[in-house]
Amino acid sequence: MRKLSFSHIGTWIRSKIFLYNVTYGLYMLDWWERYLFNTIMILLLCVLCYNGSRFAVESLERIIWNTSAGSHEDKFMNMHMGHHYSPSN
Repeated sequence: MRKLSFSHIGTWIRSKIFLYNVTYGLYMLDWWERYLFNTIMILLLCVLCYNGSRFAVESLERIIWNTSAGSHEDKFMNMHMGHHYSPSN
């Protein structure tokens, strides 16, 4: 088995950065254009992750809420009154 060293890890990271630059055509941009592109991509990725996590949590809450015990009329009335359904009501 090959021993990992910091120089090998650095070479691997540099090769991945080079592959990213070549894949997206960033190698032909100036340094400030590359930083601007990368900043926009990171911001878009953060927005995507944030909204995706919110959607997942709300979807799971809706699934759990729909499968909980109780009549649909009670859930409907509580939903329109701004309350979450709970079995103790």
